[in-house]
Amino acid sequence: MMTRPREDVDESLTKPQSTVSILVVDDDATKRFALKTILAPLGETVVEASSGADGLRQLLRQEFAVVLLDVRMPVMDGFETAQLIRQRPRSELTPIIFVTALDQAETDMGRGYDLGAVDFVFAPVVPAILRAKVAVFVELYRAQQELRRYRARLETLVEERTTALTAINRELEAFSYSVSHDLRAPLLAFDGLSKSMLEEYGDQLDKRAKDNLKRMRGASQRMTSVFNGLLDLFRLTGGEVHREQIDVTALCREIVREIKAGAPDSGVKFEIAQGMTASGDRRLVRVLLSNLLGNALKFTRVKPTPRVEVGTELVDGESRIFVRDNGVGFDMIYAHRLFGAFQRLHSQSEFPGAGIGLATARRIVNRHGGRIWAEGAEGEGATFYFVI
Repeated sequence: MMTRPREDVDESLTKPQSTVSILVVDDDATKRFALKTILAPLGETVVEASSGADGLRQLLRQEFAVVLLDVRMPVMDGFETAQLIRQRPRSELTPIIFVTALDQAETDMGRGYDLGAVDFVFAPVVPAILRAKVAVFVELYRAQQELRRYRARLETLVEERTTALTAINRELEAFSYSVSHDLRAPLLAFDGLSKSMLEEYGDQLDKRAKDNLKRMRGASQRMTSVFNGLLDLFRLTGGEVHREQIDVTALCREIVREIKAGAPDSGVKFEIAQGMTASGDRRLVRVLLSNLLGNALKFTRVKPTPRVEVGTELVDGESRIFVRDNGVGFDMIYAHRLFGAFQRLHSQSEFPGAGIGLATARRIVNRHGGRIWAEGAEGEGATFYFVI
């Protein structure tokens, strides 16, 4: 016989509910006994107080789901008691039901509601009506207690997660340092030595040896590129996001000038829309746009008339920025892989790269509390949208 697997649950949230307390304040012992008897079927704890002062003392000792308060009492009547109850922080929100004679209703109700009464019960008391009214506030109190327990549990979980994230971030910082110094440096040295061997001894090496050295250099350069991408990705994890109003049009034109300077023969036509703005961290948004524009440049270079467009759209009241190209595109079935680190939809030989750019773009958008997604088709280009 198969048994159902045990599920881990918070016992504090599943244990049987304990009774809650109801306070009855009346100077007449007979009335207190009658009210207690009427409320007994609710199965809650009924606490008696013989005067307003006694009721205030009880409220100092514990919390109550609801207070039944007689209006006509000597020394301190119900209204004076209610006023003092409301002045104490612990009981300022405790529901108060006044108990009064029907012939006094017109006089008492206005003053009672001014003092924070939630309801009135008139003598002679109808047991079913009194129980129904009290039960409402008992259930409300229970719901509030549940919320408190969940809130306390949530705060504990947040604290635990924060501690864990802090530890992870420290490990990432240590790994970043290791990548930057312990791993990256030997690769740079290896690339430098390979280059020197080709320059100094290239004439003495046969074709196969020279090809092997070139391949070794290419592998070390690709690995260095990956490390550089990882370092950039890790750097985006720390620090605060400093928002400011950004002229996205001007920023894109600046990036395009740099791209054209680095690839003067690309022949790509860039179309940048006028008047684009966004609120974000200028440094991070610049990295975001650089990665998206660089990505578009890379995948359009095989086209005879490559074109990249940057613009905005307003959809359902949401302003989104897009980077659109007429490059090789992609199959939407694999769209979920685009923004993962080292996830590639094309071979390294076709389109070289570290596979970090779009992962970095998503990290930046996430840090701004926004979202990024892509649409495209094979051979028909791709469009990357983002909202920050």
